[in-house]
Amino acid sequence: MGKLIIRLKKQLKTDYKKDAEDCIKIYNKLSKMYDNHVWSSNWTPLVDVKFKGFPSDERTYKPSMIGIYFLKGLEKELTDY
Repeated sequence: MGKLIIRLKKQLKTDYKKDAEDCIKIYNKLSKMYDNHVWSSNWTPLVDVKFKGFPSDERTYKPSMIGIYFLKGLEKELTDY
């Protein structure tokens, strides 16, 4: 998943900055939960990926519906303390 964070940081420079910021929050939380690993099986349900098209491998990421609820849980977790 090392390339993933590089792609997300690259996405921060595009029109999809907010989506990238949200996905980075998800990535960071998953990384904390799983001892600095982000497993594909945990990441995939939380994020939707849109490919630019063939032959490009450029992708944009945005939280899926489940990912949005995951983010809301993170926000609630921060306000509970």
